[in-house]
Amino acid sequence: MNTQEKQNTEKSVEMVSVDDFLEDVAYQKMKKMLHEKVGLNFNGYRDAYLKRRFAIRLRATRTYTYRRYVRYLQKNPAEYDLIIDNLVINYTTFFRDKDVYVYLEKTVLPSLFKSRNLKIWSAGCASGEEPYSLAILIHEILGKKLPHYEIKICASDLDEDALDKAVKAEYSRKQLNGMSGSLIAKYFSTDGETYKVKDFVKKLVTFERHDLMKPSSQKNFDLILCRNVMIFFARESQELVHMHFYDSLREGGYLVIGKAEVMSGEPSEKFWCTDLNSRVYQKVFAGCCKSPVDLPVAKPDTLRLNSSVGGQWVVVQ
Repeated sequence: MNTQEKQNTEKSVEMVSVDDFLEDVAYQKMKKMLHEKVGLNFNGYRDAYLKRRFAIRLRATRTYTYRRYVRYLQKNPAEYDLIIDNLVINYTTFFRDKDVYVYLEKTVLPSLFKSRNLKIWSAGCASGEEPYSLAILIHEILGKKLPHYEIKICASDLDEDALDKAVKAEYSRKQLNGMSGSLIAKYFSTDGETYKVKDFVKKLVTFERHDLMKPSSQKNFDLILCRNVMIFFARESQELVHMHFYDSLREGGYLVIGKAEVMSGEPSEKFWCTDLNSRVYQKVFAGCCKSPVDLPVAKPDTLRLNSSVGGQWVVVQ
C-alpha cells in the first residue's frame, strides 16, 4: 500500500468513526426526548433490543438514521405514540404457562387464603389476560366462599392502548385457547367472534398505568406477577425492578417472574426460590435463615385447562 492509499484508508476509517459517533449522540438524544415526552427511562432497556425496535420506525418514516429521525420527531409529535406502541410487545393468552397456574392453585394461593384479605399485582399486564386469568382461578378455588374474602387484583402496564383494551375485556377465541369450553362459557359472554369477560370477574381487577423503573406507591402485596417483561431490560435494571417488587411485598409474599428470566444480584439474597420451574420466589422473612417450610396443597379437580397437545383435557390435580 502506497502513501496515498494509506492516507485515504485512514481518512475513511476516521469518517466512519465520526459518523458512528454522531449517530450514537443522536441515539442518546432520541432516548432523552422520549423520556421527557412520555416519562419512560429507556436507559433500563438493552440497547440491542431498543435498536431493533427503533429500526422499524426509522424504516417506516424513511429517515434511516437517528440524526434524521430526531428531526422527524421534533416536527411530528404524533410519532411518539407510534414508537412507544412499537416498543411494547403486548400479545399474550389466558393461562399462559399452565404449570405456573397449577403451582399457584395448588401451593401459593391456599397459603395466602389463610388470610381473608388478599392483594395481588399483575405488573406488565398487557391487555389484561393475566389478571383476568388470576380472577378466574380465584373464583374457581373459592367458589361460594369468595364473598367472605376481600380480594384486590391490581394490574398495571406502561402502554395506555393496552390498558384500554384490558378495561374493555374483549378477546378473540385464539386468546382463550388455553381454556376448556366449560370455563369459557362460565366466565365469558359471546358476541359473534368476540369473547367478553363477565362483570363479576372484572370486579376483582383494577388497572393503572405504571413504569416499572419507578417504585410503586402501593405496598403490602401478597403476590406479584411480572412475567416475560424484564427480558428486555439490562441486568442492572432487572435488579432495580426486583428490588421495587421486594419493597412492595409483605414479608413472606410471593414474586413470579418469566421462565426466561433470572434473579441476580441483591434480589437473589432477598428471595427464596420456592419453585424453579415456575420461577416462583418468596420474600425472605426478617431474620430468617432457613428455607420456607412446605406449603399446603389445594384440593384437586379445581381448574380445567385445555392442553395444547392433541386437544386433551388437563385437570389440575
